[in-house]
Amino acid sequence: MHLWCMALLVMIFTLIMAGMSIYNSIQAFNRAVTNLADIQGFSFVFMAASFISAERGPANILMSVDDASRDQAYENWQIALQKTDAALSKLDTSSVPRNLLKDVREQLRLGRMKVEAAQFTNPGTLRYGEIHEAIVHLFQARESYDKIVQQQGTELLRHDEDLAAVVFRVTMLSNLREYAGRLGSYLIAPMAVRKPIPAENVIHMRIIGGRIREIWHLLELGRKPDVEASSDDQKHEEANSRYMIGVLALIDHQIRTAQQNGVPALDAVTFTKQYSAAMKPLAELRDIYFAASVAKFEKRERIARQALYYTSAMAFVILGLVVGLVVVVQNYIFKPLFRGAEAIVSLADDLPTDLHRETRHVAEIQTLYSALEVIAIKLKERSFLVARLEHLAHTDGLTGLLNRRALDILGNSATENYTDLESIPFLMLVDIDNFKTINDKYGHVVGDEVLREIAQLMQNNICDSDYVARFGGEEFAILLNDSSCMDAAIIAQKLRLAVERLAMTTSDGSVLKITASFGVAQVGDQSWSETVNQADLALYQAKKAGRNRVRFADQVADALEQYSGAEIEAVRHS
Repeated sequence: MHLWCMALLVMIFTLIMAGMSIYNSIQAFNRAVTNLADIQGFSFVFMAASFISAERGPANILMSVDDASRDQAYENWQIALQKTDAALSKLDTSSVPRNLLKDVREQLRLGRMKVEAAQFTNPGTLRYGEIHEAIVHLFQARESYDKIVQQQGTELLRHDEDLAAVVFRVTMLSNLREYAGRLGSYLIAPMAVRKPIPAENVIHMRIIGGRIREIWHLLELGRKPDVEASSDDQKHEEANSRYMIGVLALIDHQIRTAQQNGVPALDAVTFTKQYSAAMKPLAELRDIYFAASVAKFEKRERIARQALYYTSAMAFVILGLVVGLVVVVQNYIFKPLFRGAEAIVSLADDLPTDLHRETRHVAEIQTLYSALEVIAIKLKERSFLVARLEHLAHTDGLTGLLNRRALDILGNSATENYTDLESIPFLMLVDIDNFKTINDKYGHVVGDEVLREIAQLMQNNICDSDYVARFGGEEFAILLNDSSCMDAAIIAQKLRLAVERLAMTTSDGSVLKITASFGVAQVGDQSWSETVNQADLALYQAKKAGRNRVRFADQVADALEQYSGAEIEAVRHS
């Protein structure tokens, strides 16, 4: 006992330590899973932002090409629209507010209408305002979408502030791509109509160019070699040389040329193609960084999962070792000694005991057991024979229930002690309806199985203080102790319904529907045989009334009259 108390204390402390470790591992794992899901969900948000920005390139070309190239330009524009709409559709089932998505779609619709109208206008009569208005609506669509980006970024930071670096960097890269696109778009309308660049556009371009350089400078400062891979470094250098150096110089050249000659040096289509190609490294740089960030959080999730597995495994191993040590000591030392002591007492009282030597016992214990083994075996044999004879004398061989002889002994005892009992015993005789038909139709093997099933059913539906016996043939008897008239009536109805609901399937697939009739009598001051006769008469009345019924002997029926009609009906139909 003391050993198990000490072991229990050790196990409790082990469980506490293991629980703390497992809890921390679960917290880390849940955090990693949530972060990974957040980052992956954020990727859909930025994917849509990229398509919204990228849609302006094909739109600019469509509004600027001649008739010969318009069909191909229109097809490219439609492909860009489809990509944008597909990306926005993925957000319909996300946590993005519906009103924000509605605003974005409305601005896109207006911008696309302007693009559609401008592309059907004769190039000779195309006006600056038509193109500029279409571009402004597409700008506004992206500005509306930036609210979604900010809202989703805020939600990520609420989950985990460690995501701030990823959200900030990806936002800057996305804004860099957007500002770069806007910078070029301010030249499209003047180039398309071959007009001077408005001073307002030049001012906007100077402001956006400054923002682009600021963002690039921040990205340079924030580069971390442990996050970016070599491909990121290469793409960064490519973006710097092709866009930050080459394209920004191209923009400045177009502005100076327009100021000197009245129009930009390039036409809108040529400029858009060159400009879009130069911006490609910016988008690729953003995608590379985002992919690296997702891979980083996937790795964290894998590491957290492995840590959870290892921590749980170690905790169970340690707990198993503690339990195993106690079990070994208990089974190999203390338990054999206790059993030996108990065997000596049992042998002294001429009682059988389960005692035998085992190879795992130490030599001293085997010596002790050797002295007791022969006597223990003999006592065990005698006990087995006595128990077997007693069992056969009181048990039905087919169902395992008490037999008629055992029931009569219990019944006579209940009758003799009737006045000393606090509550009234009741005898219930149960007869399986049409049992001969089952035997004749399906054979005695099936009939025996029915008897066993009914016996088990009744055994499972009575109290531990009650007795079930096979009275003879297909007839059973139940002796209810500690019951009232109403209790006996309820139990009888309950058993009747249980038998009625029992569905047995034979080997040929036939389903047997079984019912039983019940007769209930009170064990009183009359003889046991008279009680049996009264219950048998009630059973006969149940059979006569159509079977599958419960009927009561006169004294039980009279006692039930004290209950209300509703209670009686409840019993009959329960």
